[in-house]
Amino acid sequence: MFKKIFAALAVCAVLIPTSATALDVKSPKVGLSKDLIYFVFPDRYRNGDTSNDLAGGKTTDPTSGFDPTSTAHFHGGDLKGLTGTCLPGDDGLARIKALGFTAVWLTPLVTQTDGTSQGAGYHGYWGKDFLNVDPHLGTHEDLLAFSACAKKLGLKLILDVVTNHTGDVIQYADRTAYIPQGQESAKNPAWLNTLSNYHNVGSVDRCWGVGRCEQIGDFYSLDDLATEKEEVYKGFIDVYGQWIKRYGFEGFRVDTARHVDDNFFKNWTPGINDAARSAGINNFTVYGEVWDVNPMNLVSYVREKKIQTVLDFAFQRTATQFASGYSDATVMANLFDADDQYTTANSTASNLVTFLGNHDMGRVGFIIPATQIAAKNDLLARTKIAHSLMYFSRGIPTVYYGDEVGMTGSGNGGDQRARQSMFETKILAWKSEPRVGSNPVGDGNSFTGAATHPIALHLAELAKLRAAYPALANGEMQVRLAKGSTLVLSKYDLNEKIEYLVAFNTGNKTSQVSVTSSSNAQWKTLLGSPTVTNKGSKVNLTIPAFDSVVLQSTSVMPPAKIVASPLKIRKDFLTGMLEISAPLKSSGLSRVEFSVKSVGSSQWKSAGTDFNSPYRIYLSPTDYPAGSKIEIKATALNIKGDRIAFKQIETVNR
Repeated sequence: MFKKIFAALAVCAVLIPTSATALDVKSPKVGLSKDLIYFVFPDRYRNGDTSNDLAGGKTTDPTSGFDPTSTAHFHGGDLKGLTGTCLPGDDGLARIKALGFTAVWLTPLVTQTDGTSQGAGYHGYWGKDFLNVDPHLGTHEDLLAFSACAKKLGLKLILDVVTNHTGDVIQYADRTAYIPQGQESAKNPAWLNTLSNYHNVGSVDRCWGVGRCEQIGDFYSLDDLATEKEEVYKGFIDVYGQWIKRYGFEGFRVDTARHVDDNFFKNWTPGINDAARSAGINNFTVYGEVWDVNPMNLVSYVREKKIQTVLDFAFQRTATQFASGYSDATVMANLFDADDQYTTANSTASNLVTFLGNHDMGRVGFIIPATQIAAKNDLLARTKIAHSLMYFSRGIPTVYYGDEVGMTGSGNGGDQRARQSMFETKILAWKSEPRVGSNPVGDGNSFTGAATHPIALHLAELAKLRAAYPALANGEMQVRLAKGSTLVLSKYDLNEKIEYLVAFNTGNKTSQVSVTSSSNAQWKTLLGSPTVTNKGSKVNLTIPAFDSVVLQSTSVMPPAKIVASPLKIRKDFLTGMLEISAPLKSSGLSRVEFSVKSVGSSQWKSAGTDFNSPYRIYLSPTDYPAGSKIEIKATALNIKGDRIAFKQIETVNR
């Protein structure tokens, strides 16, 4: 604990008016920042080749993996089925493209450990051969064809990768780890068969090693790798670098990211980026699975452990609670208020990968009715609002396959119950489970009528708006109003300079609100059925119940008049970081670029840029030597490029 993080040495608060005509900010946004992601299980999408159902042309499955009557085994979906003909109207990748998605995230494709009567690695997270495609899903050639089709359609590919563990091979006898006879070479590459490359200290719940069981214990009996070891992280650079070079993946989702060594991403990611650049992919994206709904905890993985970005579990919980009617709009505003903690020279909350449900926790169509306290018959409307919120707020939206046709779930709704087949199923519960916006699938498949499903139509409409108006596709965002059931956001793009108002009403009654915009123009309705009047920058909105609204200003925003005040610096006691805020008095949307240098140095280093009020960043005291003097500069700019700068000197105390 720091008694005093930073102490003021002198306040310069020097205002330096200058002028600029160009907006020359280097964006910290990742390569996927403008994309829409479709997350899919190849085994559960479509069966394009029945000859590989039994692990590759066999008469019986040698891995005990195929059983379409069990939710815990392979069902027959494969890469050929997911690829399809690559022609318009087909149910493979062409269908995904037609829904407006621009990227496809696949569960791991590596060869899995053998199944048992209890289950198999249809999901991909029990890898043993990390260099080859699991034969249930297809071949190297099938994946090349899949990649070629994706490239033809303009779809980016994202691979789910596992670095924390392998499938369960290692066993214990009196707390001593051993590899069973006959399994000495079960894994590929060979270094995965070296016992010393694992922690070997029991389970993540109850380990006997030195360290945090969360990081050194076996995750659900899976063999926990010593990711702090050079042989391990360099080995995975080579392994996954090959997947990039062979198949053209442009991003990785890293499974169980909170369970690897604290320095793993610092050691591994640069090598992955090098491999990507050598394959002609210059802005590769890595996002980690950190299952934590506290934004402060998620921030630590980005700022301290150097994961490029993470899945936004905090957004998932907050957005579904708001959409369900369980909580009001202030919870969304509070979530977005924490976004500045992600802001550094290399990161931004806009990089967060947002979602409403997934293969572990369950689907949005199950979560909303399980959460809401309102009537159940508004589920379709609430599901649409949830997706609108995800598509038009900050972040990279991700839709879980099957949500577009209203899949829900049964039982507890999570894990195996949320991994339904899109093709004809032999699981009785899946045949009869209710769907959002349509009837149970019965003996049919989920492709019939899929193009006209109300959720699919809604997603396609949202995607078209994002494609047509850049600001809506993860542009800069300002919360304008959060009250009761109503949330209103401004969205804008620095190049377009047009303001958009995006509003959501999760209530069952019409909402009437007034907000102050940065535009003095009329407003054009792009989505929804609002009533809009305005006088100058004041906009009066009437939003129907259960509706999402998008408005476009009919003229360019005028440049804001900026009046700067001295920096405000305080310790944030929740995070331990120093909050640096620039209390601008501005008539419109602006941005503030923060930079830091050691006193006496001429080299300024970017500390991040904030595009919405309150304008602030956070500094970590451990990034600077105790007792050192640093100079902080904040430069405020309007959309025209006019700027004013102010500085302050601080001493770092711990």
